[in-house]
Amino acid sequence: MTKLPVEARLSATVLLLRDTEHGLETLLLRRNPKLAFAAGSWVFPGGAVDRIELESAPTERRATEIAAVREVQEECGVIVSDDALVHFCNWTTPETEKKRFTTWFFVAHVKNPDVEIIIDNGEIHEYQWLRPEQALALHGQDELRLMPPAFLSLILISHYQTAEAACQSLAQREPFSVTPKLSKASGQMAALYPGDAEYETGQLSPDGPQHRTVFSDQGMKYIHSGADVSEPPMDRP
Repeated sequence: MTKLPVEARLSATVLLLRDTEHGLETLLLRRNPKLAFAAGSWVFPGGAVDRIELESAPTERRATEIAAVREVQEECGVIVSDDALVHFCNWTTPETEKKRFTTWFFVAHVKNPDVEIIIDNGEIHEYQWLRPEQALALHGQDELRLMPPAFLSLILISHYQTAEAACQSLAQREPFSVTPKLSKASGQMAALYPGDAEYETGQLSPDGPQHRTVFSDQGMKYIHSGADVSEPPMDRP
């Protein structure tokens, strides 16, 4: 008997962006290593949508916006307004996982670069404002643990010079939605995305389009083999 996947809980996360003399930076939080989900990972502030938010909101998007504002304030003390949120993608945890979320990703421009960050030292243990390039370099040095959605989001944001440019561009971009499939392709763990030959067929194949993130001791590597992939790349504007 085929076991049905666990239902994914709706959640929201926000890439808080600020402009500094060193360039565009985003806020990353390190989760408590003892948590059941994403333990020890560096993430963007966010969390699950409450039932009352889902039941009272007229749409799913509105519920995630309300949750995003609340979670950002709870996790790092930053107050963002609804109209500052720019939705740019959705990620759903693979069906094989025991704890699953469908997470709406937003960006928001924090216009006060000196805003105070307040963490609870419970669920969140540390925070850093980092340029996307810095965060990716630290990840490659095994000093900053990331999950694929954060990894891809950081690469995407790295293309922009200012918070305003990022928000304006992503507001015009068609949001994408993806539910990865986990695989051990050619001896390497990989997260497969729509458009990948193995994602579509479920069969290992040395040929055909590749759209995946490969995991190694050096961190993650995103692969989009080009025009043969039916979905656009997720790491570029």
